[in-house]
Amino acid sequence: MLTDQMNEASQDEDNVALSNTKETEKKQRKRKKDCEEKNKKKRKKDCEEKHETKEMELAWKPEDCAKPLGEEDSVQLVPDDPNSKPYCAIIKDIYIPNKEKYVKLAVHWFYRPEDVDKKHVGKWESKDSRNLFYSFHRDEVFAESVKHKCVVNFVPENKQIPNRREHPCFIVQNVYDFVKKKLRKFTDKNFDVHQKNEIDRLVAKTSLCLGDLPDIEKDQVTKTSKGKRTVQRKSPKTSTVYKSILEDFDLLTGDSDRDKRLGELLEAVKHECRTSKKKGARDDDSYWPDDVVPVVRALEHVFYDSMAEDMSKYHHKLEILVDELKTSRLLARRLLDGELKPEQVVKMTRYELTRGFTFDDITADLEEPIMRNDAPSTSNNVGQNED
Repeated sequence: MLTDQMNEASQDEDNVALSNTKETEKKQRKRKKDCEEKNKKKRKKDCEEKHETKEMELAWKPEDCAKPLGEEDSVQLVPDDPNSKPYCAIIKDIYIPNKEKYVKLAVHWFYRPEDVDKKHVGKWESKDSRNLFYSFHRDEVFAESVKHKCVVNFVPENKQIPNRREHPCFIVQNVYDFVKKKLRKFTDKNFDVHQKNEIDRLVAKTSLCLGDLPDIEKDQVTKTSKGKRTVQRKSPKTSTVYKSILEDFDLLTGDSDRDKRLGELLEAVKHECRTSKKKGARDDDSYWPDDVVPVVRALEHVFYDSMAEDMSKYHHKLEILVDELKTSRLLARRLLDGELKPEQVVKMTRYELTRGFTFDDITADLEEPIMRNDAPSTSNNVGQNED
């Protein structure tokens, strides 16, 4: 009897303990569920706040400016010193760096003449208050630092600067090498291929916008020695050689001035021709004089037809062409190979002749600017600063 009572009491204690355990587990599950719900709501709220913040931070777009911005646009930017003139630059890239929240621009800086030490510009003298120097000094800036777009025209040194009233814009005629502290002309041979191509495109864009600017007329300087004029003359023997070639091909015009120009053109391109049919000669070179005379004759004929009413212009243009053909192997080769037609050459500016390409050739690969999000800059030099 006593044993039965003791067993019943033990069973009751076990039931109470079991009931308490279940109750505890139930409360724990509830607390866990409540905690999960609370964390879920918090994550949702944080996500929404983060999204709103990001939207605010990335709210700047090129379209937000008075005039939409794109790559290759020239802009003025807010300077560090409020009393200074605005900075000027060309946009090379528009992007949002990875793990960052703000739109940035990769730019190439312009330098104002007063910002460059005089000893670094050599004999250069400012001819216009609108002058800027271009540079390949690449940097990155925040998009919000842009004040507005501006117009910068790249004008070769042998061209007249556009009228201020008609074109109130900045003028660039030189490139400042910020590494070597040296001012360079557009035609400087020390530029690498990519730099040359960039300068060509910028000059071409100006030409497309302003048209063919007039050449600067240089005064004809007559050298005098002991009261007598001295004129550089070609060797009569040399002139006779080219005249004989023209006679052999029955291409003399009967006009001594025109025949003289034909001889000068022949002489100017001879350096790009092969004079032998030996196996060592390059097959792609024009053979002298058989392949050359017809090209030169067609070229002179186009010049004469275009400028017969203004022979001074005819002579001036051909003098420039002869000078460029003597120094530019690329120009001579493209002319002889037929890549440049006489009808194209007659319209080319001196800058185009120096480069050996027309502005149409240079601008053929220009692309529309693209806005890229969440992509790193295409430049390897972003952030590079001047020493």
